[in-house]
Amino acid sequence: MGTAGSGHFRPNLSNPFNGIPPGPPSSTNSHFGHQSSLSNFAHQGISGPGLPSTFGAPSAHQNGHGNIFGSVLTNGVGGFNGDLRGTVGPGMDRQEARMGFNRGIQQEEAVNSGTAYSSTTPRGASRIREVWKHNLDQEMAVIRGLLDKYPYVGMDTEFPGIVARPMGTFASKADYHYQTLRTNVNALKLIQLGITLFNADGENPPAQPETPLLGRSQANSLTPCPTTWQFNFHFDRNQDMCAEESLRLLSNAGIDFDRHVENGIDHMDFGSLLITSGLVLDPTVKWLSFHSGYDFGYLLKIMSQTELPNEHEQFMKLLTKWFPHVIDIKFLWKDAQRRSNRGLVNTTVSDFLNALGYKSGLEDLAVELGCRREGRAHTAGSDAWLTGSTYWPLREKVFDGVIPGDLVGQLWGLSGVPPPASAATHAAFAGSQTPNTNGATLYHHQTGMTPSTIRTSEGPATPQGAQSSLASNTPGTNNMGYSNAGAGGMGLTGGGAFSNFQYGR
Repeated sequence: MGTAGSGHFRPNLSNPFNGIPPGPPSSTNSHFGHQSSLSNFAHQGISGPGLPSTFGAPSAHQNGHGNIFGSVLTNGVGGFNGDLRGTVGPGMDRQEARMGFNRGIQQEEAVNSGTAYSSTTPRGASRIREVWKHNLDQEMAVIRGLLDKYPYVGMDTEFPGIVARPMGTFASKADYHYQTLRTNVNALKLIQLGITLFNADGENPPAQPETPLLGRSQANSLTPCPTTWQFNFHFDRNQDMCAEESLRLLSNAGIDFDRHVENGIDHMDFGSLLITSGLVLDPTVKWLSFHSGYDFGYLLKIMSQTELPNEHEQFMKLLTKWFPHVIDIKFLWKDAQRRSNRGLVNTTVSDFLNALGYKSGLEDLAVELGCRREGRAHTAGSDAWLTGSTYWPLREKVFDGVIPGDLVGQLWGLSGVPPPASAATHAAFAGSQTPNTNGATLYHHQTGMTPSTIRTSEGPATPQGAQSSLASNTPGTNNMGYSNAGAGGMGLTGGGAFSNFQYGR
């Protein structure tokens, strides 16, 4: 606290400007017109990054003119702290102060648009851009500008779980898994998509990319350029079909389902932009995923605006057409374990794989590789970033820096082992693959809930009908055209086969 004669003064709280020595007008007066904007910003309770600690403090040539906003903002709370002691600082007319002022305005805009992050936001989240219907076009343009230099795309999705099960006989477990995927993707709606961009060396775009990549307005922006985009789609948990267990998992991860109803992206709008984004139909764009059959299933459905094909082989052809270069990191990992079991890898690789043991999750692999998560787990943006981050260390540690071409385009759960391999090896490998349920629990306690026959020498035996039957506690017919089907069709379960779900509750 200042003392008498120390050059500081104590304000009268009823009149905080009492006692401020008069002086000639200064250049700071032009900035006082923004007082209301700054007041609103302060009262939001934000002490945004980049605000100088001496923001607005009087400089020598300002003749002691104090600035109440400097005290308010540097305390980070929209309230007066009762102390207007002046300190020597850059002043409002200095470049540093002006930059801080501009950052404050951008922080205020972030609060108003709902994209601001609090002090409790997980590390790295400021580089994850939330995309809603109001900024979809803008963010897709940014991605297009970066894609040539950052053509590796880490990807993950969040969807409302598993609500259906196939019944009947199938050519293989891979075909069984595809029929499960097909029915659920056709019936459900995507909730989130996350993509993260990397260059060939595994580096993300810098916070301030070069002007030619993004255009002058974005390059000169004080808001950091994202590395990750989290697309939030329209989804109404009270109307759209879902597995409640999956929605609880997503809610616990921080997904705001009310906002998805109000501001969610229309799936058709996103599909049209994705087709022209440069992200698809280009073999130079390399998609990095993890156990991603459902992820690509939803994207194919969104772009085509039609249901997925009945046959597994047709799905794989569509995948190759739209996404010519797909790398499923879980498939790489499990293929390496298969080769290790056959003694086809060196000791270093074998020790690494043995350390993972029977683990099978993305987080397990990331920890073993030393990759750190950015953002919050079980959100599409954070999972996409972590997925992409594991690719480079896994490639170096296990594959000596080069991914074999026959492992590209394979999806865990939907693909067999590449040749040469015996029929028994193919069957064992396919049998070990399980569907990605996105948080929903699979129950197999009822008789006949899994394929009763697995054919390996005959042609594919897909369900007798392409329709799906709804459980008795849901509408018998809905706007998707599903109706009751006999044995050998697809069953939408209402609790017991795969998970509990709600429809139009």
